[in-house]
Amino acid sequence: MLRALAVLAALLAMQGAGFASEPVCSGSLSGAVKARFRCSVSIAPGGDDAMVFEIRATDRLEGVPGYSPGAFELPAKAAVRTYTLDDLGMGRASVAAEGGTLFTASKTSSQRGEVTIVLKSVTTDPNVKGGYVAHGTYRARLLPVGGGKEGEVVVEVSF
Repeated sequence: MLRALAVLAALLAMQGAGFASEPVCSGSLSGAVKARFRCSVSIAPGGDDAMVFEIRATDRLEGVPGYSPGAFELPAKAAVRTYTLDDLGMGRASVAAEGGTLFTASKTSSQRGEVTIVLKSVTTDPNVKGGYVAHGTYRARLLPVGGGKEGEVVVEVSF
């Protein structure tokens, strides 16, 4: 019993010392494509001094030929705040549905769809030079690409 308590105390101490596992990240797709997935989030330096916020899916989804929850440039150093597609730099989120319809939200020379990133906490990532560990939420409304296509896909992620 004492040994079990000692092990538990050591685990809790390691967690407080920064040895905890990555933040839990989970997401869902709703609308024209429905699914749940696990993911990871990073904020790391990109090219030209830009910071890149990226959600990487870790699950393959049955019935979903491909999906990329989202990657967008942040306008400056990561900070606790809400970012919309108007605030973000270049990036894209996409979901391919069975039957060939592609849904996207993107920012290139123009904007398509909607994106909201809410960073509730941001700390320096000791494992990635210039990177950050963040907690918050992400929501993207993806629209169909191509004429005559209807519907939308909403990507929601908690990290």
